[in-house]
Amino acid sequence: MSQLCYILDASCMEKGIGNVKRWCEADQARKFSRLSLYIPTFTLQELDFLKYRRNSYTAKEALRFIDGVDFPESVDLIIEFPELLDTILWSDVLDRQVSDLPDFDLRPNSPHSLPRRLRNLLKSCTYKCHFEGSNNQTWVLVTEDAQIRRLADAFGIPHCSLVSADQEICRKLDKRAFKQNAKFSDYLKKKSVKDSSGGKEVYRAKFDQAMYASRGPGNLWTP
Repeated sequence: MSQLCYILDASCMEKGIGNVKRWCEADQARKFSRLSLYIPTFTLQELDFLKYRRNSYTAKEALRFIDGVDFPESVDLIIEFPELLDTILWSDVLDRQVSDLPDFDLRPNSPHSLPRRLRNLLKSCTYKCHFEGSNNQTWVLVTEDAQIRRLADAFGIPHCSLVSADQEICRKLDKRAFKQNAKFSDYLKKKSVKDSSGGKEVYRAKFDQAMYASRGPGNLWTP
């Protein structure tokens, strides 16, 4: 039994709503002592924008999921009160900055100031990760947005990708299956050629060394 705490941003909800739904299924959630998912005001506003301005189907699905699902007892879906943001001083957030952000001026009302919506997200994450702290929970921001990852790094906010969060949840849910998948992944890497594509590390399979499952007797069908 395990406890996991995630802050979900809009990019995570739009691109991975299927994963989030699966985390909250009753047969999966009962394996947790507690799964806590925090939805900042930023996330709701961004999903609304994507729904009405971009006609995003997945944003609509994410909002329906947040509004209409009867969650299992072991899952806490925490929707932020917008009033909370007014109680968090921006100067207190700046005190948590650990590295520079050359792309933005963090002073309000300057020509290149950080957009208000991103300041609000930083307030939410700083509150959960640094200010709240009385319950000894470790909150991790789940995001697919490169800009938000840079902001999180600058303010000491733990973050991970949707894939990493999904892997961690799978590891907690079924350690045996996770180990088998990891072992198979390592085997594939050894049988592949390391390369790069679009700035990302990839592995290209050697098909002449691939092992195929045995098949019964018969003739191969041809058109």
